[in-house]
Amino acid sequence: MTNYDLEEDKLLKIQICLSLIFIFTIIISITLSYNSMMDCEKREKIYSDEDALNILRINRIIAFIVAVGFVIINSYDKSIKTAYNLNDKNADLQILASIITLISSLIVLYVAFSSSSEIIANENPES
Repeated sequence: MTNYDLEEDKLLKIQICLSLIFIFTIIISITLSYNSMMDCEKREKIYSDEDALNILRINRIIAFIVAVGFVIINSYDKSIKTAYNLNDKNADLQILASIITLISSLIVLYVAFSSSSEIIANENPES
């Protein structure tokens, strides 16, 4: 393995970990949406309103941290490719995509902290 392969392997392992954490946040978002659905149907909820809001906020913080991680990884990957004179034509697009994801996670994080006591039923679980 070359030094580039070792660096790339390390980045891929970090990406897998971040992706698994992101999948976990999506599952939590689904349970929060289900909780809101139960509330609309006047059925017993999984979480109290206060618990649901706290879980939502923590979940959004984790999603934001994951998005920051992807920006850092994609930027580092581009710098590695540049250092080894490898083709990095799509590296800028990956960085742009991760920045857009970071912006969307920042927006949902803001919404989670600006909502006083209600859970937004139609929130996007991917963010």
